[in-house]
Amino acid sequence: MKQKTVLFGLCAVALLWLLAACGGSGESAAPTARPAKPVTLTATDIAYDVNAIEVAAGQSLRLTLQNDGVLEHDFSIMKMPLNGEVRGDEMEVDMEGHDMSNMSEEPDVHVAAMAGGSNTISFTPAEPGTYQYQCTVAGHKEAGMVGTLTVTVP
Repeated sequence: MKQKTVLFGLCAVALLWLLAACGGSGESAAPTARPAKPVTLTATDIAYDVNAIEVAAGQSLRLTLQNDGVLEHDFSIMKMPLNGEVRGDEMEVDMEGHDMSNMSEEPDVHVAAMAGGSNTISFTPAEPGTYQYQCTVAGHKEAGMVGTLTVTVP
């Protein structure tokens, strides 16, 4: 009888340990972050090769602006809710000489590339919606350098 009691006690302890290990603290696990979505946007005189980009809200977008034209170009979104800041790869050096004098306000998302160059930024849209991107160099938007970034529900 004593052996059965000891065996029963050991089984009960093992079962409680197993349940505790599997049960967790009652909080749901944090969602795993999605990897950044890479997009290369090639600018020529005067067009983008991609006029529509799609990403889920909360997913980081790593955008490379490749300028294959002879004029400077940029990628700008005037107003967009963001999670965090726009981060760039050595943007300060690569955007020297970029003329933004025709702008009355700074865009929320912006990257420029001089003729023959490229530049990369990363940003995370916060809210679903459709946002227009454009080249803000004087006359380029009016000539058709526009597109849409659609942010979907995750």
